[in-house]
Amino acid sequence: MIYAITNRKLTAGGEENFLDQVRKIVAAKPDGIILREKDLSPEAYEVLARECQKICGAEGVSLIVNHFRETAAKLQIGRLHLSMAAFKALAGHPEGFDGWEQIGVSVHSREEAVYAESKGADYLIAGHIFATDCKKGLPPRGLDFLAEICASVKIPVFAIGGMDLVRGPQALAAGAAGICMMSELMKCGEPEKIIQRFSGRSL
Repeated sequence: MIYAITNRKLTAGGEENFLDQVRKIVAAKPDGIILREKDLSPEAYEVLARECQKICGAEGVSLIVNHFRETAAKLQIGRLHLSMAAFKALAGHPEGFDGWEQIGVSVHSREEAVYAESKGADYLIAGHIFATDCKKGLPPRGLDFLAEICASVKIPVFAIGGMDLVRGPQALAAGAAGICMMSELMKCGEPEKIIQRFSGRSL
């Protein structure tokens, strides 16, 4: 399985081509696309989410809202991905996770992974596994860390950080249910070649 994670600043050909790159990625049918873009204002994120919702809907690909819970609720997008801090805040809310189709959480330790599962998370994203420009200067946690996370929970774990055609299979061998890929897909002229390698169709 593969989740595509967006970053409009990495878009091949420049940020103005972001939606065209999203169309290419979505046409290749990843298992989901996480609209990250967390630097945007809520208003700007909503505008972008509406466009991506149309693109994903036309191809039958799930759009996952990152962080902006109010936008997800307004647009009736049932899949939400959260940081650990945001997940804890929502877990403590009276309504909790009622009404959401799927909740994912980013984790950076075994303790966070176990906690997230106990509170109802549907999947985890664990990282960063390999060195990546997105986390420049921060040491990667490595495959042993990933294997520990996967062995500690029963819900699916997706590996993130430096994923490519070589490192992705290593993450799967360590126990990950799938991978999350950002840079490789946002910069690639033919994202379908990468996605097909990791999609359920080819595994």
